[in-house]
This record gives sequence, structure tokens and C-alpha cells, in this order.
Amino acid sequence: MINPAESGLTLQQRLSRSFLFNELGDRWISRRKIIAGSNTNLMELGEIKYQDIYDFYAKAIANNWNGEQFSLAKDEKDYSQVSEVERKTVERVLASLVFLESELLDNYYVIVPYFTAPECTLVASAMIAQTANHTNALSNAVRGVVTQQERDPLYNSWRTIEKMRERNKLINNRFLEFTNKPLVVNFIDDLVISLFIQVVMIPSELSLVYSLTRRGRLPGTFEILRHIQRDLDVHSKILTSIYHKLLEENQSLNSTELKDHVVKLIRDLTNLETDFTQFLTEGMIPGLNNLMNAKFTQAQANKVLKMLSLDPLFPGVGGQPIPWFESYSEIRTR
Repeated sequence: MINPAESGLTLQQRLSRSFLFNELGDRWISRRKIIAGSNTNLMELGEIKYQDIYDFYAKAIANNWNGEQFSLAKDEKDYSQVSEVERKTVERVLASLVFLESELLDNYYVIVPYFTAPECTLVASAMIAQTANHTNALSNAVRGVVTQQERDPLYNSWRTIEKMRERNKLINNRFLEFTNKPLVVNFIDDLVISLFIQVVMIPSELSLVYSLTRRGRLPGTFEILRHIQRDLDVHSKILTSIYHKLLEENQSLNSTELKDHVVKLIRDLTNLETDFTQFLTEGMIPGLNNLMNAKFTQAQANKVLKMLSLDPLFPGVGGQPIPWFESYSEIRTR
């Protein structure tokens, strides 16, 4: 295995999985690396090198909740009274969220074996547990709101509705690039795509359900969704910190080539999500329209770019295109 202390990583360099029983690994904290290090790979946390990443573990596990704690009694009644378009939108959003959370969960299991810093492995364990909890909570929402006969079509919609299948297949294929070819550039892509899902895709789709909450509908589903969003806010900060630490350790990666690559990836994903949210709503959700949804997606994409210390792709989008979104999604923490 190449020691990045001696030679910085390159974008096309192939990574090797880390293995626990590494008798030749060293324990010097100064030589610890995010990936491609040469340590023992034991969970030794007596000394901490990546303090900010380590601190996120405590923040993540402090968000302890489960879907069963929220009543869905009113949601079931509300659901029978919303319009057909709104019902279809909610079902498609829930189906999309199940898919996106499943992709995130699977991807964490793929990338964690490549970490060679115990701080990253520790905090990833919290992300995995919480993402699994998200999928369970979403299943509770589906069971509590959607009738029995509608559940199978909902769970199958990711592959039976062409627009959803097309979007989901593109996301899955991008994740599979690292699985099939574990290059440094594909590892970075996995970090960026996961970040984009958390900061752009999921919030863009949550806003469609929050619009119903503003009219007093689906309060239990709303609580589940904004608790998911609170977790994802911490997860996105974790991935951002890992991204920056990786580049700091390997200045050879911090290049125009990588910046252009990441910007193109985010542009492509933004176009994909803009098109998808318009498909979800059919332009018929009260209080929202296609232009507002598109601007919101672009604003969130700019947020991702800022988190990655890159210039905005959509400089003309300022403020919050959906002005009520933050007040509805925020959960006050102790």
C-alpha cells in the first residue's frame, strides 16, 4: 500500500480496503490518514488526530429518536382528504426517500472499509445506525398513512414508474463506480453524491410534504421527516469535514482537475433533481410552483458548493426561494 506521507494520492490511484489484523501497521498519530494510511486499523481512540470528526460522533448520537414515538392517527384521516395529485406526490416522495436512504446506507457500508482513521470509522457507525433508523421510520409513515392496497405499488414505484427508475438508476450507477473500481476520484465522488443527496435531493423533496403541513395536514409524517433532516444536517457536516481533511493531506488532489470534475458532477445532479421534483408535483401543489422548486434546488446546490469551498453554479439565486422552509424544518435542540 502506498504511504501518502511519502507520496500524495492521485485521482486515478486505486485504493485498498483496510484490514483489522495489520501487524506491520504503525501507531504514530502523526502518520494517521483518512484513507490509504498504514496503521493497525484497530479502534484506538486514546489519541485523537481529527478532533472535529470525532466530536461529530457525540452530536450524532445525541439525536436519539424513532418513528414509533410520533402518532400518525391524524395523518391517516388527512390522507383521505387531500387531492389526488397531493396524494400521488406524497406517495412518490416517500418512495423516493426510501430509495435515497437505502442508497446512502449501502454506500456507507462500501466506503467505511477504506477508512484508515478510527475517528472516521467511529462516526460512520453512527451515520449507519441513524440511516437504518430513517428507513424504519419511513416504513412506519407508509404503514400509518398509505392503505394496504397502495403500499405495494408505492414500494415498487422506484422501478415501475419510468421517471423514478431512470433517476434512481443514474444515482445507483454513480455509486457503483467506486464499488467496481475503487479509485480515489470515485471515492471522492461517493462523498460528494452522498452530500448532495443529504443537502439537495432530500430537502427538495421534503419541501413538497412540508407544504401540506403548512395547512395542518400530516403532522406525524412531518415530525418523522424533519427529524430525518436534523440527522442529515449532522451527516452532511461529517462528510464535508472528511472531504476537506482528505484534500489537506493530499495537496496533489486539490487541483483544477478535481474542482472542475466536482462542479460538473453537482451540475448534472442539480439538473437531474430539478427535473425530478417537477415530475413529483406536476406543478399542482398549492403554495409551490416549478420555478420556486427549481430555484430551491439550485440554492441548495450552491450550499453544497460553498461547503466544498467552491464557487456557486447559480449566482443569481439568492436568499431562500421557499421562505417558510427553514422555519418548518428546524428542530430546536437542547
